[in-house]
Amino acid sequence: MTNKIQILIILLLFIFPVSAMALSPSGADLSAPKEPIVVNGDNVEYFHEKKMVVGAGNISIKFKDVDLTCDKVTVYLDTREAIAEGHVKVTQKGAYFTGEKMNYNFDTRKGTILKGYLNAKPFYGKADDVNKKAYKDEFSMKNGYVTTCDLEVPHYRVQSRQVEIYLNDKVVARHIFVYVKNTPILYWPYYVQPLKEKKSHITVMPGQTKDWGYYALTAYRYYLDDRNRGDLLLDYRTKWGLSEGVNHYYYSKDLGQGAFKFYYSHQNDMLAYAPAGAVQNRYRWQVRHQWDLGNDSDTFATLEFNKLSDANIIKDYFYNEYEEIGASPDNYLSFLTQKEGYSTELLFRKRFNKFETVTERLPEFNITIPDNNIIKDVPLYYKANASAVYLNQTFDNTNTATPQKDKSTARVDAYNRLSYGMKFFRTLSVTPYASVEDTYYSQTAGEDNRIRNIFSAGIDNSIRFYKIYDWETNFLGLDIHKLRHIINPTVSYNYVHTPTITPNKLLQIDAIDAIGESNGFTFGLENRLQTKRSAGDQMKSVDLATLLINTSYNFILKKNSFDAKYDKFSPINFKLELVPYHWAYLQSTMSVDPKRYWVQNWTIDLVSSWQKKWALAMSYRYEKVVTGESTLITMDGSYQINEKWKVRAYERYNTFKTSLEEQEYTITRDLHCWLFELTYNIKSLGDHNIWLICRLKAFPQTPIGLKQTYSRPRFGAVGER
Repeated sequence: MTNKIQILIILLLFIFPVSAMALSPSGADLSAPKEPIVVNGDNVEYFHEKKMVVGAGNISIKFKDVDLTCDKVTVYLDTREAIAEGHVKVTQKGAYFTGEKMNYNFDTRKGTILKGYLNAKPFYGKADDVNKKAYKDEFSMKNGYVTTCDLEVPHYRVQSRQVEIYLNDKVVARHIFVYVKNTPILYWPYYVQPLKEKKSHITVMPGQTKDWGYYALTAYRYYLDDRNRGDLLLDYRTKWGLSEGVNHYYYSKDLGQGAFKFYYSHQNDMLAYAPAGAVQNRYRWQVRHQWDLGNDSDTFATLEFNKLSDANIIKDYFYNEYEEIGASPDNYLSFLTQKEGYSTELLFRKRFNKFETVTERLPEFNITIPDNNIIKDVPLYYKANASAVYLNQTFDNTNTATPQKDKSTARVDAYNRLSYGMKFFRTLSVTPYASVEDTYYSQTAGEDNRIRNIFSAGIDNSIRFYKIYDWETNFLGLDIHKLRHIINPTVSYNYVHTPTITPNKLLQIDAIDAIGESNGFTFGLENRLQTKRSAGDQMKSVDLATLLINTSYNFILKKNSFDAKYDKFSPINFKLELVPYHWAYLQSTMSVDPKRYWVQNWTIDLVSSWQKKWALAMSYRYEKVVTGESTLITMDGSYQINEKWKVRAYERYNTFKTSLEEQEYTITRDLHCWLFELTYNIKSLGDHNIWLICRLKAFPQTPIGLKQTYSRPRFGAVGER
């Protein structure tokens, strides 16, 4: 009868040299006691003289984070090496490799397995030899392949004489052949696939649009090293011709990170199959850089440079980017410094595209001091802001018969405020304040070298009430554990004395120049409903509903009178958030004109999803102005029919025009390791677009963006190509 035997091998009886201290290659102290190796199996024998353990039958060894199973094993105690045979499997950090025979060292973690199979998701592979490197989470495969397909005979594979796999980092191979089944389709000299990003290596997107004609957009993802990667772009449009570009992303530990992008099109040249217009050289240059100058300086630098051939290049070639940032991206260099008691910014803004109207800042220096308690044990606070800038407002005169001259001035502005914070009855906060603002202008609308003085004062008041309701229910799955209702009304008054220089006598460049006499009250009301829900071992407060209401009343009194020369209520603003479940929320905003008694704008957003089965987002947008009104309804939904098929629909409907402005439908087929997508897009002007894309499931992101998406609201905002 075979008995289950467990032998503990304690190596410190054998490898304790007392005359010297030995160090491993990684610097580990080998003279310290070592963790024993525990061998479990049907039959395990220990040979003391040979310092060896032999086991057979259902062998399992667990050492630190390594699990080894096999049919037979021999462990040498002096070297801590093991020879495993028969159904060998070694698991470490979620990855494992299997084979018929393996050598493994428990100290160095180095191992070699013959005819091995490696599972290091999302990659799988087979090779004549699989080697685990010493002291590192790295594998080397000789004469083998890797793939993201987990089938015994994969749909595709990347084959090479040597493949290096760095766990949770990247896969590197040289001189690769890409096979589909047993057919080679591509050779490439160097292949790198980082595991921390999900972009495909090669993307090809064919399609057809009204403006482009038939097209094919292609991108190749390259990796020079861990700090340099990018996309090579080559696109063809039958109506516009060939375009090419590069998106390069870089990182430096000392100099920061950024991106360089270039795109060029010789539009309507001889390569266009059906040219639509005259030949044009169109391009865009973009450089973005971020640099943390170090902990000692607390300074963060940001650079953005955009050079465009014309005003419509982004709209025509990168429409999704155009919808997000517009046709005129910024050009600036900023140095932002954050200190404990203040912050500073040095800003340079310059126009590089003559078809844009830009307020240049050459440069601007700004320093801000937040509320600071200036007397101990007295709630007296000081707040300040100062700036010095040379402003130059330059205009787009490309299509103007009479060019508009630039507006320029040097301006130095200093704002100082004192406030006194008081608390009554633990819930009522009263904060009176007074401020002065002095501004120097080298040039005004009438005279040069003028100084404007502004005095302002006011008071902020807020009070907070709450009540707790001892209510427990799971009605409709709401998971309510007590309710807390919080009410927080606020009232503020602000007075701005008539400036010594009125706004109409200044060059109007930005908000500082527009400050004028004003009196005003601001009213706000916050309602919040909270409950507690389990978060692990604790109960955590969550917001179920939040309602914010605010408006302001502004007036100007007649001279030596309490009669109003001017008075006006601003629109009444409402914002509502409902979060009944973790998988669904609703957000709504509304602005009401108190004079005309109409709704100026109203939005409703409902977002919900359930695991990976379905997702639904709906929005309602209403806007009314004196000249008319518009209403848009947008829907974006997806549904996983089964493991193989998924559908998605996007629609935008204009109820005022009673027409669909845009429709987009996508059907996705899961091909085990690939995803195949067919998308059909229709715009109201009769522009029909269709495109195809095939991408790896393990790396589903593409550097080409054409798909329409619903822009979800920022939940909780209350309180590449």
